[in-house]
Amino acid sequence: MRSQSEQGHQHTMKICSISMRVGAALLDLGHEVQCFWPREPLFDLQAALAERSFSPDLIFQEESLGQRVVLQGLEHFTCPKVFWSVDTHVNLFWQEHYFRLFDGVLTPHLSILQNALRPPHPPYARLAMFGADRPFRPFSERAHDVGFVGRITEHRPLRRWLAEFLEKHSKARLAQDISFADMFELYSDCRLAPNESLLSEVNFRLLEAASCGCLVLSQNVGPDQDALFASGAEIETYAHVLELKALLDHYAARPEQAERLGRAAWERVQREHLVRHRCQNILEFSAGLCPAGGKQDAPQAASWLALAQLRRAGMFTSPVEDLAQALGRLPPTPEAVSALITLLAENGRKDAALTLLYRLLSERAHQDQLDVNLAGSLAGVMLDDFGLAKQFWYRHTAQKPSGASEVRDPARLCLLWAKELVAAGRLGSSGFPYDPCAHLPKAAVECLYLAQRLDPEDLETARRLAALTSTLPGHDFIQLGHLSHLALHSPKDWRTSLQLGLTNLRAFRMEVGLEEIFMARESAQSQGKADSFLRMLEALDPKGRVLAALEQFSRQTQDRA
Repeated sequence: MRSQSEQGHQHTMKICSISMRVGAALLDLGHEVQCFWPREPLFDLQAALAERSFSPDLIFQEESLGQRVVLQGLEHFTCPKVFWSVDTHVNLFWQEHYFRLFDGVLTPHLSILQNALRPPHPPYARLAMFGADRPFRPFSERAHDVGFVGRITEHRPLRRWLAEFLEKHSKARLAQDISFADMFELYSDCRLAPNESLLSEVNFRLLEAASCGCLVLSQNVGPDQDALFASGAEIETYAHVLELKALLDHYAARPEQAERLGRAAWERVQREHLVRHRCQNILEFSAGLCPAGGKQDAPQAASWLALAQLRRAGMFTSPVEDLAQALGRLPPTPEAVSALITLLAENGRKDAALTLLYRLLSERAHQDQLDVNLAGSLAGVMLDDFGLAKQFWYRHTAQKPSGASEVRDPARLCLLWAKELVAAGRLGSSGFPYDPCAHLPKAAVECLYLAQRLDPEDLETARRLAALTSTLPGHDFIQLGHLSHLALHSPKDWRTSLQLGLTNLRAFRMEVGLEEIFMARESAQSQGKADSFLRMLEALDPKGRVLAALEQFSRQTQDRA
């Protein structure tokens, strides 16, 4: 840790930190800090600071990974307010509203915000979780080639398949539900650390293993990871299980090369990725912000909209009537109106929902707003008023030059809304745990799930789900189901079989994936499409690992025959 004299001329600040770890580090850097770590979902920060007679120059909140915490009273402070969204990939559905309470937002997943965050929103920047300040242990003193720490349950099938592969192929040392101290000790006793993430995002394991000097073998998750470590120089990346196997084989046989990369990543952590570096990043980011004034309506709306989303996800409890009254008192923006429609429809308040929806139609309120028309139309489906559902669809399409598409039934209506949402860039659920039996769709993939529930035999819906989930990070397991369904109904469709095989490889199912690809090639050859098969495979697997493994698999199959 740097001494205060090493900090140069940086002036001392009064900082309110909703983060014990960051707060302690800021205190070590010489700042005056008041720390809180609330256990309740609603925390009155204004009252808490008044009780301590503390007037901050900066308010900083780190997202809690357990109890989600919504701060109250932020609008009464004129200092910069910064929120650190450390798990944006599973929380954007409510944080896109909560962000508006702050003057700036930090996230490890900058690419997610760039692609999904809708205006208005505060400035945002990249800030990944910090690593640990640990000594480097030479690889010659480490007992294991491969180690992995992570929860392995039936809810994480890809991780379970990864663990089975690592155990079988590398006799990996696996652990879960251990302390931080034991986790760091395990990684310090391993040379290679394969990484797997929930939605192909930068995760904690990347920095935890690199802090111990392991060579991390990580999924190629893009620019958020590239900004932290250089692939090929500090870490290695893979696209599927065959590339991971090649990396494991290569570096297990070349521990000197592995140690060189692992040490380079460890040095990068010591140089750039410790908690003191993150504190400096936070202070530099906050210095460039323009704090908002004491506006009352916007913070209240942002807070209640965030709470409404948390309630939908089962992360906040509040009586429906109380929340409905709060949403009804907000300025009638499209977001507030659609949130109220959703709350009433999803919680069985049919009469109140229908009264609101027919009033919106009669008053022609928000008739050109996607959020309101989408909520109104699909609330009509949920409430068994298909005429109402169609009215909101037709008023949405009234301004389109091509006019409205025919609506035959609720399932067809969901497909039409899915197309509209794809065009609007609203593809995925932003982390929301969507249930087609309980929730109104807000994204294209959710509309398709509802269409599938309404008409399970429609292959068009299955095809669209397979295509859409292929574009959404971390949806490999879900895509397996859609592709398997299509392959079962179209056994001669070698393109679907090839995609199914490759998806199995991304899901760490090596033998199953190769067998599916082998059958796809046999089918393509029988149809005179061998060249088309090879071109498609080369486009989907540019490094050629699959083709090489396929040739070996074919020889083994012939030998067994």
